[in-house]
Amino acid sequence: MNFLSFLRVDTTRLFRAKTTWLAILLAALSPLAGYRFYQPASATTTASAALANPILAGGLCGAILFAFLTFYEFNRIHKAHTDVLTDAIISPVTLSIVKLSSLLTAALVSVLLTAAIYLPYTVYRMDTAFSMGDYVLSYFLFMLCSIWLAILAASAFYQIVRRVDLSFILFAAFTFFSLSTWCENEYLLRWINPLVPIFSSDFSNGIVFRTSGYSRLFWFAVLIGFWLISLLCVRNHGKGLTGSFAKNARKVFVPILAILLVYGGIFLYRSEPFIDHSPLKTYSAGTSTSELSVSTSSSDKYAQNNENLSLLDTDVKAAIDTKRHSLADTVTYQLQNNSDEPQDCILQLKPGFTINKITANGNAVNFIDKQNDHDNLKDVVCKLPSDKNIELEVSYSGCPKIWSEARMFFLGSQIERNYVNLGGTDLRPVINAEPAKGAKASGEITLPDNLELVAMGQTAQALQENGDGTKTWQVSSVGSIYAGDYVKTEIEGGGTPIYFYYSQKHQKQMAELKVSQMLENTISYCTKHYGPLPYTKDKPLCIIQSSAYMQGGGAFGNISVMGESSFSKEGLADPQKGANGAEVMAHEIVHQWWGISRMCMDMKNQNWTAEGVTVYTTYRLMKELYGDDYAQKNYLDVWNAALKDEQGNFYSRHPEYLDILPKKYVNKLMTQFASTNTYCGMASKIYKAAQLAGGENKMDAILAGLYKNGGTEIPRMVTWHDFLNACGLTEEDLNHA
Repeated sequence: MNFLSFLRVDTTRLFRAKTTWLAILLAALSPLAGYRFYQPASATTTASAALANPILAGGLCGAILFAFLTFYEFNRIHKAHTDVLTDAIISPVTLSIVKLSSLLTAALVSVLLTAAIYLPYTVYRMDTAFSMGDYVLSYFLFMLCSIWLAILAASAFYQIVRRVDLSFILFAAFTFFSLSTWCENEYLLRWINPLVPIFSSDFSNGIVFRTSGYSRLFWFAVLIGFWLISLLCVRNHGKGLTGSFAKNARKVFVPILAILLVYGGIFLYRSEPFIDHSPLKTYSAGTSTSELSVSTSSSDKYAQNNENLSLLDTDVKAAIDTKRHSLADTVTYQLQNNSDEPQDCILQLKPGFTINKITANGNAVNFIDKQNDHDNLKDVVCKLPSDKNIELEVSYSGCPKIWSEARMFFLGSQIERNYVNLGGTDLRPVINAEPAKGAKASGEITLPDNLELVAMGQTAQALQENGDGTKTWQVSSVGSIYAGDYVKTEIEGGGTPIYFYYSQKHQKQMAELKVSQMLENTISYCTKHYGPLPYTKDKPLCIIQSSAYMQGGGAFGNISVMGESSFSKEGLADPQKGANGAEVMAHEIVHQWWGISRMCMDMKNQNWTAEGVTVYTTYRLMKELYGDDYAQKNYLDVWNAALKDEQGNFYSRHPEYLDILPKKYVNKLMTQFASTNTYCGMASKIYKAAQLAGGENKMDAILAGLYKNGGTEIPRMVTWHDFLNACGLTEEDLNHA
């Protein structure tokens, strides 16, 4: 019989065994744990809750189940002492390869069956956000690869020690290593549980698939090489470990291939392409907890601008290739040399970009890429001529890498097929020249024609269709840009146009929730009660839905970014923010006044943030729209219930017992308490303050004054002390109210 005949016989036998079908059945059930109990990916998006977490749970449980099946199958003939007979029929080495192939086939069947079972529910749950490509890739990378790697590791351990108990201990240690805090931030080292911080419903998950795929490639290279080494340890013709190894090693191609694969894995590890090499910040405490020093590797030499160089103008011509996830850019700087001597010029650009050419007034300039990654930047040094006026042209290309500090969240610039998010340093490297008064940075950006571009400053204008599936846009201010398959909606109510950009996949949900009407009501209310937002018709406010990987949100210039979680079904179901999705959206828009235009922070009262004022404002808006009974039921009663639950919690009443709890549980409990106090607790205090200070109209005037004038201690911030002073109250007044 040849190898294929042996494989057919063993595979048929394997699928007739009850133990095999038990493993397949349990593996098919294991994704159920991901809907509730095992949620490594933040469950604030539908894709995380309905797709990523179930499959990650299936991968983890399935890997362990098939590892046990592997131990059982490899130990069967030795436990029954039938190896004397099988050795006469087939070489032990060949039999090991056959058994491995059969188990890998069973794992493939198991994953295909599991994917088919959960497909209808996933399609129903995700609705318009469902992507068959993401579904198939997720099952392959997150579940199937985990099981295959587990089979390779388990069989390799058994072939070396030939004892189930020791093999299990080795496999358990290998598994715990992947699940440990040592690998928590390192996607490359996680073989059984790939790093998936969150899963996007509306935009691409390319970064997760690329990093998971690269990690799988690394581990397959290492484990196949390790398995080939273990193959040399397969006991042969009654010989022990040493004798069998010596005999099997005569087939020199096996150890050579094993060494090449392991070396290939080492090469992949050293060449990791997605995370930069910026040293992590280190923190050291001083004499008190308030004294904290931070050290980084960023060189002070390049931190200061060259006072002899003035930056007059910057022009950008960038082409974004979403298929290759790359950027090709040419930046032209108009400089003035205020000396009669050549000057050192330092350019700081993102790691991952490669300088192709630098010219000064048309002449090539030599440069040195320092490769000194720091704070997600690296330094490129060149010498400029002594000419008074210099036109410096810098051409570079590549893909920006993720900052090492944010590697656990894959937070950073993105270039995906249906989504682009690039910062100012991606599009124009920082140059160590003093910006002249009135210096501008503008340019042209070429994108696929199916993407809508949103940029800082004046609204980006489409210049031309290029006839090759791309479109060129003119931007007046080259800062952060966003592009996606956006629906653009104009929101009225604030006196100036406000543009709202959200994913086409959310169009149905936005219509059902009547989000546009709610946003207009919110903007009108806040403008009337607090004052207008600081935007103009020339530079309108642009509210943008960003990818899930930009968790939370932010604001810069006239751009306000809201993470995808703010728009998901899960994110729109937070009773502390509002009674339904549309009201949660209203809550997020109120943050344009409280949290973005005016911040709230107090180091002495961590619960005082913009969230409390925003929740209170949302309550007042809903009271105005729907009446007292509605606001009482969906806001005041919700706050009181949440605060009552916290006060009644055993660990809230007896914090001394927290020390004996697992750290993870304590963190979860503290996060829950902090959320309740920040949202419900502070909103409830503002409500009480309004009653004590003279009513709701009086509170409107107080908040309007704080919004307009800021705080007294830190003008940009409003502190808890500022709020109490404005109300003419003390902390004791509110505690006894």
